[in-house]
Amino acid sequence: MQEQTGRGYSPWISMDPEGWAPLTAGRLPVQYRKKGVLFHQDDEPEAVFIVKSGRLRVTSYQENGAEKQLYIAERGTMVGESSCLNGVPHESSAVAIVDTQVWRIPADDLIAAMQQNWWLTRRVISLICRKKDVFFQQILDLSFNQAIQRIARLLLNLCHQYGRPHPKGMLIAVHSTHQDIAGMVNASRVTVGNVLNMMMDQGLLVREGKHFILTDLEAMKSLSGE
Repeated sequence: MQEQTGRGYSPWISMDPEGWAPLTAGRLPVQYRKKGVLFHQDDEPEAVFIVKSGRLRVTSYQENGAEKQLYIAERGTMVGESSCLNGVPHESSAVAIVDTQVWRIPADDLIAAMQQNWWLTRRVISLICRKKDVFFQQILDLSFNQAIQRIARLLLNLCHQYGRPHPKGMLIAVHSTHQDIAGMVNASRVTVGNVLNMMMDQGLLVREGKHFILTDLEAMKSLSGE
């Protein structure tokens, strides 16, 4: 499971897929193309999905069109488990960020397996707690931190997940648009653009093509409040 980052937890979640063998053994993965929807918010829960390869974005939408990205499900992460276990409609939507393969596990199969296998049950509980920690950190950030702190923390989390050594610092080897960042930190695209420009003016950040490079990790940690 992902390591803790600073005082909070990264919203990029990954797990060892081998730990789900009691559920995935003998099942063929299902392919979703980029932007493919696994389930919509308010859908009745029929199954959970475990990421074999690729990435999913789990997002909550409001009636006015506003959205909040909750977390990114990486390899080995299960999504949809809370709704299936509680028997209530999904409170968020899951969409493939890139071409993604998942194992689809019917809700009844998940519940039956958990009743028979304590270690599997413990793993599901651990994942739910991990997501709870992510949501708790987001509540704290929205309650006490300004947009600049939230964006700095997000960049550090991206660096932790996708960082690659670069002559100028640490390159974030995944493309994130202003809209992506805005959705994760609950800020407008204009605010995100202004903050990123300020960071670049201060020499904390460099943009190279579609990727950001963090040039001073310690200064970025200080800016994030860590």
